[in-house]
Amino acid sequence: MVYRLSWVAGGAGILLALGRSSRLLRPTIEGLPWQAVMIAAALLGGAITWAAVAYRIRGRWVTVLNFIAATLTLVRISVPETTWFVFPTTASVPALGEELALARDVIGSGIAPVMPFAGIVAVMAVVFWALGAVLAWGLLANRPYVAVLAPLLVYLEFAVMDRRPGGVWTVWLMLAIGASLLAVMLDQRRSGTGLLTSRATRRALDRSLPSLGIAVVGAVVAVSLLAGQALAGAVPRSGYLAWRTSTSLTGEYLGSIQYNPFVGIRQSLVSSSTVPVFSARVEGGVDPRTVYWRLLTLDSFNGLQWHVGGGAGIASIDDIDTFEPPSTAFLGPVSRVTSTVTISQLQMDWLPAPYAPISFSSPDRTVERGLRVKRDDGSLRFDALTYRGMSYTVISQVPVPDLRVLSLGDDGDPSVVFAAAIEDGAFDLGDEPLEYTTRSLPDRAHFLDLPDDIGNRIPNFAHQQVAGLETDYERGLALEALFKTGGGFQYSTQIVPGHSATDLEAWLLDPSSPNYRVGYCEQYATAMGVMARAVGIPSRVVLGFTPGSYADDGTFVVRDRNAHAWVELWMPTQGWVTFDPTPRGDGVNPGALEAIPFAVAEYLEAALPEPGSPTQPTLPGQTPLEEDPTTDPSVVTTVPTTDAGENASPGLPVPFRAVGIGLLVVALVAALPVLKWGRRRSRVRRLEDGDIGAAWVEIVDRLTDLGEGPPLTATPAEIARRATAALAPLAVIYARAAYGPPGTPSPEDVAAAGESFQETEFQIVGRYSLGRRIASRYSLRSLRGRANISLASSGFGLPQAET
Repeated sequence: MVYRLSWVAGGAGILLALGRSSRLLRPTIEGLPWQAVMIAAALLGGAITWAAVAYRIRGRWVTVLNFIAATLTLVRISVPETTWFVFPTTASVPALGEELALARDVIGSGIAPVMPFAGIVAVMAVVFWALGAVLAWGLLANRPYVAVLAPLLVYLEFAVMDRRPGGVWTVWLMLAIGASLLAVMLDQRRSGTGLLTSRATRRALDRSLPSLGIAVVGAVVAVSLLAGQALAGAVPRSGYLAWRTSTSLTGEYLGSIQYNPFVGIRQSLVSSSTVPVFSARVEGGVDPRTVYWRLLTLDSFNGLQWHVGGGAGIASIDDIDTFEPPSTAFLGPVSRVTSTVTISQLQMDWLPAPYAPISFSSPDRTVERGLRVKRDDGSLRFDALTYRGMSYTVISQVPVPDLRVLSLGDDGDPSVVFAAAIEDGAFDLGDEPLEYTTRSLPDRAHFLDLPDDIGNRIPNFAHQQVAGLETDYERGLALEALFKTGGGFQYSTQIVPGHSATDLEAWLLDPSSPNYRVGYCEQYATAMGVMARAVGIPSRVVLGFTPGSYADDGTFVVRDRNAHAWVELWMPTQGWVTFDPTPRGDGVNPGALEAIPFAVAEYLEAALPEPGSPTQPTLPGQTPLEEDPTTDPSVVTTVPTTDAGENASPGLPVPFRAVGIGLLVVALVAALPVLKWGRRRSRVRRLEDGDIGAAWVEIVDRLTDLGEGPPLTATPAEIARRATAALAPLAVIYARAAYGPPGTPSPEDVAAAGESFQETEFQIVGRYSLGRRIASRYSLRSLRGRANISLASSGFGLPQAET
């Protein structure tokens, strides 16, 4: 019995289980994506079982065969370095035991999604191997319900392990169950009401299946080894599509920063919750009350929000010499700090740590093995989600900006603000000579880039705030002071999160705006980062936590309300220096102003240009801005927005475009065979309804595409003699129907024609090579407008032209 629909339903069930398992395992960092391994395992299990059943191997030996093949696969995936080709060696057994023990520990204690260690991938591969084998055995052994429901039971187990709300997954499961039951029912109904079978047909089927099974096994192995590796680069490593998250992060890190229960950090920036997310013991030469906890940096602004846009990528700790590239490492003085962090309620895949880390260790080997580093800034990524009780130690070299060096201009003399403070005795350069190095920022243009449609109002406003200042450090202080000590800015979380470029302009410059100069750290960090770039200072926005509060046991407790965003500006003599523009009244976010020993705001006012002097001086590396007629803050320029919404992300990533092109190519390659398959299905249905000519035309077209099309003058009997003896009964019945008196074919004639048709098809399969049969599927000979004769079921013997 042929379960056509059940094969489709069973395959769909396996894919559904694979989709749910993607919520249990993190994406593969290096090598072939684990999803491809699961698909290959299911195909191999199904193909081997199919071939074994076709050869009439006993059930227990089919199990033994699958066990041996799956064991070889398990060893090859888990400990490939210990195998000889695909066969295990004496070193494979202990190495496999260690990997499986690690997999057991992670599965038992980890919080999904966990790291895809080799042992876990191997165990999952065996599960999908078994699903493929059960599907093939069940449908070939007339056990369809076992075949189609097995993957759905595995899906339910994955759903229990997931522990997250199912949402649309529950709908898909219900649809899959219903479709599977319906597919089996329709296959069984079709089997009982119209299959044209006989002993000869079954004998032909038995003779043809073994070679077909072997061919399928060979094809699956070839695809697994060749096509899988070729497609590895086109599979997105993130494992998430653009619509899987509502957070403001985009690119490779879209949706990766989360709190339990899966709330984006962007929304948590306005949280007032006192829930502890982690605690830390900080030891070293820096006051722990000033230590910020970094998660990662956002280096691109697309007009809507800041996001990760650089190409540094993620690297394994074994593949790097330093956490942060030497070209951007801090040049000024640093203080060595050791932080021992213990996770409480934090659940995310970025590890909080002081900037800049130089060493990492953990008592848990899974944590050490799962550590990754964001190469452009040294941020620490965990290849899973953090969990309660997770502990690690980070040694960092915390920057301590040298104010004496930062106070100097390009000529080596104190800049205007610091010169005035020195003159008043508020600042002292000291007597020791200053030694420092000036360097340029790699890819500086990237950290100055702003959208073309940003307009002139925000840049003009930024230039007004830094007019008369000489160095980037003074300009950074002026921008921070604007938000913290002047301009009427207020800190509040009672506003709607997320503002577009137009909202930012109105927030800064339009007094009629509902949220005019009132906001939380995202608005302030976004505004300062954009304004710094507008005046020529490379900038980036940082996500993380403020220092937290001191506990009785000597640790610092960082709570949900400490989630924060701030700004880093590039100083050529030092490196990335922290500025925090958010005017919080609780003093938990000390910025650059707090490190200055004098009231910077007073000296900034003294440095303003004299009345009548230009308010938009040309800054180093900048060209003068065009005059903007709308510099009046009360005038709001409306910038058109797209319908994509606030969370619109930059263009479609290259891997997705590659996958789309690949799907188009596959569709084009499959178009002609699918067309002929549909044509054959239509003719078989017509044969069952009594149209004898439909079967005859199908055989003639098959022979034509194989390059042995009969002459137009040949009679049906002559065609049958040239082709195969199995075609003779159909030829006789067709000739009698085509040239005899009109009438309705008898059920006996229809059954005999059907048996002859099926036997002829099996003879063709055994007569021609696989390559020639595949080539015939792409032949156009039978589609060249040739008028074929078929018989309408309503008029036996009446010819009907078929196009």
